[in-house]
Amino acid sequence: MPSSAAVSRAKGENACVACGSTVEPTEEYGLDIAGREVTFVATRCPSCANEYVNAPEILRPDKELMEAYRPSASALGSFRRVLTLTSRDREFRHRVGDKVAGTLLWYLLEEDMADVVFLAHLSVTEEPVMAFKKKDLFEAWQIRMGAGRAITTGGGLRANLATLTQLKTFVETDRGLHPRIAVMGRPCQVYTMRKLLWERFASGYELAFALGTFCYGNFAPAGWGGKKLTELLGFDPSEIRQVRFLGDEMEFVSGRGVTRKVPQGNIAGLVNANCLQCYDFSVKFSDISVGHIGGEELFEAAVVRTELGDQVLEQAINDGFLAPAAQLYGKADAEDDEKRSLAFLNAMVDVKKGLTQKVR
Repeated sequence: MPSSAAVSRAKGENACVACGSTVEPTEEYGLDIAGREVTFVATRCPSCANEYVNAPEILRPDKELMEAYRPSASALGSFRRVLTLTSRDREFRHRVGDKVAGTLLWYLLEEDMADVVFLAHLSVTEEPVMAFKKKDLFEAWQIRMGAGRAITTGGGLRANLATLTQLKTFVETDRGLHPRIAVMGRPCQVYTMRKLLWERFASGYELAFALGTFCYGNFAPAGWGGKKLTELLGFDPSEIRQVRFLGDEMEFVSGRGVTRKVPQGNIAGLVNANCLQCYDFSVKFSDISVGHIGGEELFEAAVVRTELGDQVLEQAINDGFLAPAAQLYGKADAEDDEKRSLAFLNAMVDVKKGLTQKVR
């Protein structure tokens, strides 16, 4: 049972992010994070029955994040604009992997906006994958997905404990040489970095930029799962505009009005099991989130969320690192493309949330 001090602390620092009522502590336990036992406090809201798990020593209350980033503002969270981009860099355009994301991260390093990039989505071991220069970003393109350590903190959001261990491993080795860290990751990793009390956990270091990658699981349109999904649907997944859950089936509607019904189990089998544990698809706590929305390798969709994200992206475009579709194909075509991108991304949110609800 929690001590009276822990009970008092939990009540004072935590309010239910769903209804605002004071949550009540139900359990307290310790977890090993990078060789340090961290106390986690489980709480429950008596009004709406939502349950939360947090670590007051190292993680800030969700209420602060919800107010700052407004993840419920829309299906994609709070954002300023959505646009389609390609890299102007010849080397990135001919590399396999995240071309726009890689170029943007290189720009942050090149323009001294960050000292190092933490590629949090590329490792599930205790060893972090870090990039200090362009060459490092090239060498780290292959995504190695697996069973990382994560814990649900509430509202369908998961704190990635492996990411905390990786960060601590880097900090202890780096010894203050590269204090401004740009992080690239999926929803659980970016959420964890936003939630982290950096001064307590990684003193002297800071989160300089958060770049998110859409969490398709394994059925990203350009990947193997996307090809399998194409076989199931009979049309390219990038054409998906609406998704409905009908009993044990999922109904997909394309932009041309074609309707296909597929058993939910067939779709869930294409998604990494870890990715079916949280509701976030579009990385709502990032500065910018990016990802492929179709089979076209050169272009990626970018959801710009924060003032910092807007400023950095605009600078990268003006300095010739990235090119928006509007520069290459004209404003009207680009606007149509971005409307299609927005519809597709909203449909993917429905897929992720619906499947997660079924599994949980």
